Amino acid sequence: MKTTIQGTPRQYDEAELKQRQEGFHRVYEQTDQCCELVKADIPHLFLAHVIERSHQGYELHTRYPASMEPLNYSCRMLKPKPLQQKDLADIDEEVRSDYIAELKEEHQRYRDLLTQQLIEADAAKESKKLELARIKRLAEIEKEVDGCFGDLVIP
Repeated sequence: MKTTIQGTPRQYDEAELKQRQEGFHRVYEQTDQCCELVKADIPHLFLAHVIERSHQGYELHTRYPASMEPLNYSCRMLKPKPLQQKDLADIDEEVRSDYIAELKEEHQRYRDLLTQQLIEADAAKESKKLELARIKRLAEIEKEVDGCFGDLVIP
């Protein structure tokens, strides 16, 4: 099968990167990634953890219900803005490195395909050259044979 390349590999695009990062920001904000789970086995300890987190800037998140089951007290608390910004910066860096790795992988795939295509083209040229040389040599042999025996003369 003959290898052919169609198109070109994508180039780094700041707008595409920003769009990807914004998508991950929306996921972060709309899921429990922006929260921390606070839990304890007994009510007093649970309340102490909630108060401690509250002093650190955490807020109760109303989207997720608290669990008040015996031996399983828990709630999700929204992280303070500085922690959220750090999380988002980490997400941005991870998305950027994934995007760059994806681009590098695509470029390498195109390089490999071009290498394969050039090898196949070179092999086809070499094969054609050998076939022409074989045909030429067969013609020379045929001429030599004709020179040795000549044509059959029938009187």
